Amino acid sequence: MRFARIITVFLFTVFVGACNSSGNKGELAKFEMFNAASPSKNLMTGGQPSIADLKLLASNGTKVIVNLRTKGEFNRFDEQSEVEKLNMKYVSIEIDGSDGITLENAQLLDTALNNLEQPALVHCASSNRVGGLLAYRAFKLQNQSAQEALNFGKRAGMRSTEKRVKKLLGMEAK
Repeated sequence: MRFARIITVFLFTVFVGACNSSGNKGELAKFEMFNAASPSKNLMTGGQPSIADLKLLASNGTKVIVNLRTKGEFNRFDEQSEVEKLNMKYVSIEIDGSDGITLENAQLLDTALNNLEQPALVHCASSNRVGGLLAYRAFKLQNQSAQEALNFGKRAGMRSTEKRVKKLLGMEAK
């Protein structure tokens, strides 16, 4: 009897998890931003959010927006002003290509995310720099293995920054 109850609870948990995963993809489809992803609890990543995306994020409980784009890279609207109007915290960490993936910037991102106690979005133009910096942060500051960190970065949008990240993680000849 006890074994049957354990199996029932296990199957229910798997079913609910599967529903939540597919539901998450449906939620991500509501966003206009390129490469929207949710690689971990309380963390969303993607390309440049629209004003509509920011409003949706605020209504969904997001508290922190971290922008990795450089000054002048985006000028369609004043993102900081829009974020602050929606009562979210705005953080800018300028990452200029893959060379901007550094320990200092990983530490700044780590501070901004504050252990992800509050839902956050980290974005750049396409999520490529986001994935690269998150991978390096995972390796250097969160004690993930190089492979775990690389996989996390890919889930967060890393593509062309992968070569630099592999070098930083010691996965590629220098």
